[in-house]
Amino acid sequence: MKIKALSILIAALSCLSAPTHASWETLKETAAEIGEKVSEGSKKAWENITEFSKEAWDSVSEWGRDAFNTAGEWTDASIEKGKAWLKAGEEKLDEMLAPETPEEARLALDTMADTAMVRLFNEHPSVKLLFDQAYGYAVFDSRQFSLVLHTNQGAGVAINRQNDQRTYMKMFGAGLAAGIGGSFYQQIILFEDQERFEQFIRDGWEATSEIGVVAGTESAELTAKYNGGMAIYQIDEKGLLLDAKIAGSKYWIDTDLSPSQ
Repeated sequence: MKIKALSILIAALSCLSAPTHASWETLKETAAEIGEKVSEGSKKAWENITEFSKEAWDSVSEWGRDAFNTAGEWTDASIEKGKAWLKAGEEKLDEMLAPETPEEARLALDTMADTAMVRLFNEHPSVKLLFDQAYGYAVFDSRQFSLVLHTNQGAGVAINRQNDQRTYMKMFGAGLAAGIGGSFYQQIILFEDQERFEQFIRDGWEATSEIGVVAGTESAELTAKYNGGMAIYQIDEKGLLLDAKIAGSKYWIDTDLSPSQ
């Protein structure tokens, strides 16, 4: 829009500075012609970016979710594959940050959750063994993927690992508006059993000081145990945030994206 406006302004000024003053109709025609060319150029550039990202994404997209849902260690080979997958996944996610329909919002949240899990396992492979024991998990992001969000709200999805049923949710947290250090951050919650997972979805949840802390204080402790049936991890663009307090954060169903639940 800025490029288009600048082009129109330059064209208009050029017409006005001509030896014979241009008429209003001439100015309008000039502006319209330049506007169309800029629009066509922008559209072509965007299509090229989208096509490139789609090719990259299609080449690796089948690997991600299958990989972290397959029981077993997160190996060095998984880490290397995960790096390539994350690059393509994050490029794809960049195109999804402004969903216009519920379907687009759900797809964006699914992609966000997949990239968050691969990022977590890549940085701390030992967490994968705890994940293998989980009945379900939920991933939340401080960026705004939902259709209707207010300040301090993030969005996420809770996933039943037994049947892949997805419940789209919102979260509220005191630090969400700016994120950590001005960047986005993500929370991953693993649920040890069916009762704790279904209660989280059905009743929502408010993190307490006892449970509302990232699992472990040292990397060696990250897979030690569940706390109250949950294990919570928080990551930002730089990695896992140890001992990050989330007490007071609230989670509830997004009725716009999960209307039947």
